[in-house]
Amino acid sequence: MNDSLMKGISLLAVIAFTSCSHDAWFQTNDKVKQEADQYSSNFKTIVLGGQDADARQTWNTAVSTQITLTSAKTGTLKIYAADPAQGTVVAALYTSSINKGETKTFTVARPQNATTLFATILDEKNYMIDNMAFDASESKVTAAFYTSAASARLAAPRRVINPIFNFPEDADASKFLDNVPAGVKSFEEVAGQGQTGYGTGTSYVDPSWTKEVNIWGSWDGSKSTGGTLYIKGNCDFTNRKFYVAQNTEVFLVRGATLTLGAESASDLQGGCNFYIAEGATLKTASGVELVGNNGLHFYNHGTMEAGKLQINNASVLYNSSTITVNGELSTENSNSVIVNDGTITATRLHTAGSSHVQNNATMTISGNTDIDSNNNTWVNNGQYTTGNFYYTAGSNDVINNCRLTVKDLFRIALGDTDKNGFKMDSNSGVVTKYFEADGPSYIFMGAKSVFEVTETATMKITKDLYGIYGPETGDKAVFHAKKIVSGAVENQGFVANYFGQLVVAYDESHFPQGYSDKDAQQQAAGEIGAQPYYRIGDGAVVEKTEFIKYQVEHSECNPGFNGGSGNKVEPKQYVYFAFEDLGTSDDFDFNDVVVRVSVPDANNMSTVELCAIGGTLQQKVFCGDTQIGEEVHSYGEFGANTKTVVGVPIAVMGTVNVPAGTSVADLNISIQVVRKDGQIVTIGGPQPGETPFRVVVTGDEQGKWFWAKERTNISDAYNLFGKWGVDMDSNPDWYKHPVNSKIVKW
Repeated sequence: MNDSLMKGISLLAVIAFTSCSHDAWFQTNDKVKQEADQYSSNFKTIVLGGQDADARQTWNTAVSTQITLTSAKTGTLKIYAADPAQGTVVAALYTSSINKGETKTFTVARPQNATTLFATILDEKNYMIDNMAFDASESKVTAAFYTSAASARLAAPRRVINPIFNFPEDADASKFLDNVPAGVKSFEEVAGQGQTGYGTGTSYVDPSWTKEVNIWGSWDGSKSTGGTLYIKGNCDFTNRKFYVAQNTEVFLVRGATLTLGAESASDLQGGCNFYIAEGATLKTASGVELVGNNGLHFYNHGTMEAGKLQINNASVLYNSSTITVNGELSTENSNSVIVNDGTITATRLHTAGSSHVQNNATMTISGNTDIDSNNNTWVNNGQYTTGNFYYTAGSNDVINNCRLTVKDLFRIALGDTDKNGFKMDSNSGVVTKYFEADGPSYIFMGAKSVFEVTETATMKITKDLYGIYGPETGDKAVFHAKKIVSGAVENQGFVANYFGQLVVAYDESHFPQGYSDKDAQQQAAGEIGAQPYYRIGDGAVVEKTEFIKYQVEHSECNPGFNGGSGNKVEPKQYVYFAFEDLGTSDDFDFNDVVVRVSVPDANNMSTVELCAIGGTLQQKVFCGDTQIGEEVHSYGEFGANTKTVVGVPIAVMGTVNVPAGTSVADLNISIQVVRKDGQIVTIGGPQPGETPFRVVVTGDEQGKWFWAKERTNISDAYNLFGKWGVDMDSNPDWYKHPVNSKIVKW
C-alpha cells in the first residue's frame, strides 16, 4: 500500500492464541482510535455491503481439528482435504510415519469447508496402499482404517491354468482323406435309385446323384448301427433331403462340398462323425442353422459355413481349420464341446447348460460372448476377440491363458457362490474398452498378467473380499484403466476390493464421484457412509499410471504395461497470513505483507516464507514475541510481487515450532509496523466479529493462494469474500473463486 495514499492510522487489538501468544505493543491515543473507527466503517461499507460481520467471524478459513486415527498398515500416513486418487497430486495437511495397529492423535488445519478429510497410507515407493474418507466436521474426530476378520482368497502365480474338464483330442489324421478309398461303390450302386431302408454299408455320393440320401441304418438290439458315407465333389442338398442314420461316419474328402438345406441341417443324428478334410467344405444354405445333437462330432480340417451353428447334448465341434458362422455359435446342453485349433468367426458365442469351449488359436466374435451357466467351461489359450464379453453366471473354469480382446464391454455379474471367478494365467492379457464388475464377483490374476480398460471401469461388487486378486507372492499383476468409477449401489458397502500382489493403475481418476455409500443427496450434504467404496488389501497398490514405476513386457498374449517415472512430487501445504499495515482507511487489498507457514514436518517444525510486500512502512514478522527473519524490505524491492511476480516465495524467513495439539492455524503470526512518527504498532488476529487487518487463508489442493493486486479490494478480487464475512457458514471456499484479472497469479 503506497503511503502517499495514507489517510490515517487504524488500530487492531491482538488476541492471545494457544501458541506464540503475546501482549499488544501499540500505543493507544485518540487519533489511532479515530482512524480505527474510520477503517471499520469503510470496511463495512466497501467490503461487507453495509452489513455487520458475523459475530463468530475470525477471518480465518482454517479450522483446527484434532484427529485420532488407527492404521491397518505400516507406512507413511498423510491427511488430505481432497481425495489423492483423483489424478491430481494434492498437498497434504499432515504427514507422519505409522505402524500397523498404531493409533495416533494429531491436529491439522483443515479448510473450513472440508468437512470430509482423506487418510492415506503410502508404501516406501510412495504408492497408495490404503485410502479412507472420514467425517471431520467436529473439532475432535476419531477414524480407523477398515480391517476384516475374514481371510482373502489369493491367486497363485501360475504357468498355465488347466480347467477341470478334459477337452477331447482331434480325430486321427487317417480320418481326413484326399480321395474315396478304392473299391467303394457309389450310393446308386449300393442302394439303388431312391432306395430307403439302407442298412450297414459303405458307399459314396458325388454330383451325379440328384435324388435324396436317406440312410435309415439297422438295429442291433440295443442301438442303431450306421454305415459309412463318403462325399465327393460338389453335392448340393439345399432342396432335397440328406439323412443318415445314427452312428454313421461321413467323410468329406479333399475338394468335396456338402451343402445342406434347413430340414437336413437341423436333423443330423446323434453318434455320427463328420470328418472334413483339408480343401473340403461342409456348409448350409444361406441363413440355415446347422445343429449337432446327441453325441454328434464334427472334425473340421477344411471349411465349415453356416447361418447358425448349434452344438447340443454331448456333441463335439473340433476345428483345426476355418469355420464361418454368419449368426450365433452356441453350445447349449450338458457336455457339448467346442475346441478351436484354427480360425472361427461368428456374430455371437453362447455357452449354456454345462457346455465347454476352448480356443487354442484365433476366435473372433463380432457381437456378444455370453457365458451364462453355473457349470460352463470357457478357456482361451490363443487370440480371442469379441464385441462384448458377458460373464453372468459363476463357473469354476472361465479362464484366459493368453489374449482376450473386447471391443466394447467386459461385464462380470455373478452370484454369491464359490464358482464365480474369471481366471488369468501369468503373462496373459485382457484388453477391453469398458469394464463392469457387478455383484460378488472375483477376478484372479497371475503374475505379470495385465487387465487393461482403455476407457472406464465401473465397480459395483457390493461385498467385502470379492474383487480383483493378484498372485499371493512374486511379480505383481496389473489392473489398468483410464478411470475407475462407482456404479449405482444401494448402501451395500464395498464396490471394489484389491488383493494380493496387484497394481491398480489409473490414468485420470479413481472413484471421482466421492467416497461414500450414501445416496447422491446425502453425498451432496457431505455425509460419509459406514463403509468406503473400496478396500486395498495387503500387497496391492493404487496409483496414477504416470507415478507407477512398473513394467510388463508386451507379448502375443500380453498387451504389456508401461508405468511412469515413479517420481511423484507432492506440493507442500501452507496457511497464508495476509496483512493490512495501517496505511489507509479505504484500501483492503491485504497484500502489504503476505507470509505463508508450511504444515509441520515430523519434528513439528514449519517454515515461514515471505510471499508479498505491498507496503512502504518498515515491517517485521513475529510469531508471538519472537521475530522471524529480517525487516521485510530487506528481502526484495518494494511492491515487486504485488505487480509483477518475481518469484514465490521472496524468501524463507525462518522456522517456528508448532506444539503438539495445535495447528498452523493456531499460530499467532503478526507484523510489527513502524509508523513515520516512530510509533510501533503490532497487527495480529481480531477478536470474533471485529474488523480485520489480518486474513488467514488455507492453501488450495496445490498449497497456493493468490492475493489481490495492489489497490484492489479483496472483495473485488474475490466476490464471495463479503458474503462469507457476514455469514461464515456461507461460501467458506471463497478463496477458490477469484476474479482472475484482479489477483496476483503465480
